[in-house]
Order: sequence, then C-alpha cells, then structure tokens
Amino acid sequence: MEEKNKQSLRLARNSKSIKVAIFCVFAIAIFYFGTNFLKGFDAFSKKNYYYSVYDNSGGVYTGAVVYLQGYPIGKVTKVKLINSSPVQILAEYVINEEIKIPKDSRFEVMSKDMLGGIIVRLTLGSDSLFANRSDTLACGIVPQLTDGLESMKGQISNILASVDTIAVSLKDVLTHQNGALKLAQTLSNIESMTASLDQIITNNKANLGKIVTEFSKFSETLTEISPDLKQVISNFEQISDTIAKANLAAVIVNTNNTILQLEEVVKKVNTGDGDVAKLLNNDELYTKIGNTLQSLNELFVDIKQNPKKYINVTIFGKKEKNK
Repeated sequence: MEEKNKQSLRLARNSKSIKVAIFCVFAIAIFYFGTNFLKGFDAFSKKNYYYSVYDNSGGVYTGAVVYLQGYPIGKVTKVKLINSSPVQILAEYVINEEIKIPKDSRFEVMSKDMLGGIIVRLTLGSDSLFANRSDTLACGIVPQLTDGLESMKGQISNILASVDTIAVSLKDVLTHQNGALKLAQTLSNIESMTASLDQIITNNKANLGKIVTEFSKFSETLTEISPDLKQVISNFEQISDTIAKANLAAVIVNTNNTILQLEEVVKKVNTGDGDVAKLLNNDELYTKIGNTLQSLNELFVDIKQNPKKYINVTIFGKKEKNK
C-alpha cells in the first residue's frame, strides 16, 4: 500500500514537472515571437539576408529600419567590427519583402530627422543581374544636415558673440541714454513724414497721372524711332571708326608747322623784313600805288565817255572819218 502511494506521488511530481516545462517552453516561444513582432520581424515569413562592409558605419545600430522609397522593408539585424586595420564594420540586413535587388544597389546610412535618428535607405541600381541571398552589396553614408556646420562652428560662435555684444549695447542705450524716448520720437517723426508724403501724393494725383502718361508717350515714341536711332548710332560708329583710322598725329604736326610759319611771316611783317612788310610799312610806296590806281580810274572813265577817241571801229570795210 505504501509502495502504491509513493508511486502515485512520484507520478504526480513528474506530471507537474512536465507541465512546468511545457509552460516554460510556451512562455519562451511567446516571448521570442512577441519580441520579434514588436521589432517588426515576421517569424513565419521567408527572410532574405544581405550584408555590407563599412569603413565608417555612420552610427548605424542593430534594429535600425531599412526603407525603400520611404517604405519599411526590413531591419538591421547585426553590426559587428570584423577588422581593425583597416577598420571594417559588417552590417547584416534582413529584408522581409520579396523584391528583386539589382547587384549595383546600395545600402545608405542617413539621418532620419533633425533629432539625429538613423535609418538605412536601400537605393536600387540599374544592373540587369540581381543579387542573391547573403550577397554583400555596396554601401555608403548620406551626409547629415548638421555635418556642414562643423567647419562653421567658429564663425557661428563669433557671430553669436557679436550679436550678444550688440544686444547689450542696445539695451544700455535704451535703458540709460533715453534711447527709448529717442526711438519713440524717431518713430513719430517717421510717421509724420509718411503722412506728409501721403498728403503730397494725394494732392498731386492728377500731376502724377500726367507724368506717368507723358512717360508712357515718351516710351512709345522712343520705340517708334528706335530704328532711326539705331541708324544714327551706326553712322556715329562709322564716323568714329574713320576718325580713329585717320592719321591725327600727322594732321596735328602739319597744323603746328603751319602756325609756326605764319608766326614767322607776322614777325617779318612787324620788323619790316620782306616785300610784304615794305608794302605795309612804306608810305611812299603806298602813295604811288594809290596815284597809279587813281590814274587808271581816270583813264577808264575817259575811255567810257569817249570810246571813239581810243577805239577805231571799221564797218563794212570803211573807216569812219573823224569829225
């Protein structure tokens, strides 16, 4: 009897142990599948694994989402340092979607947003051959928006310091040097000036309209005569070309020589040297010439009055007798 009781107790204990074991296995399975589900992994779907080797991983981490044109298609399942000289970092991706990936496609690590989140973008290539599972594809890093600011940190710091100094000075002016009152007066003056300008414009609307009309007419006239203006400009260009081609230096030299020669003639006239000077300065010669011209004038008058006295005209072969 006691032996049967011991056997019953042993069976009961074994049954409880089996139940506990089954429960633990079931719990572990639920935990595994639940964790994968929360991570976005489908434990029952076919998985395609691909790899990339980075010399700089760009901060990619296990669990980062892989996107294709903004659509999540997988996860980063492993990031591992496989070589230190040179540095090589292996990244493993699991792709849950059945897509054909050309062999020249790339996995690119990039910033998700301004807060610094990291994602992986799959950029499909154009190769006619497609990658197989477990193939290693090319990779790269897309520069983040803040990468370009590293070299500008010093300049930005100086600018911020200058802005801070200006702000302190402006605060001092507004607080201790009646700056607020002066600023208010300035704004008041500007307001008054704009009001006056508005009044002037209002009072001269008609004149302004006439001016605009005249300008419009002028522009129309200018448009109409533009062909003639082009012709005039062309003529001026031809004249300028002719002048430019002319030997102006030779002309200037000849003119200068002529002026010098004329100056010599004037000097000779003034000093009494030469026939012209004698003609101008000799009164006796001038008087004789005047008398000669007077005698010639008297002769011409006498010839006009008494032409028969000097001219013997024959008509039909006969000579007219003097009376």
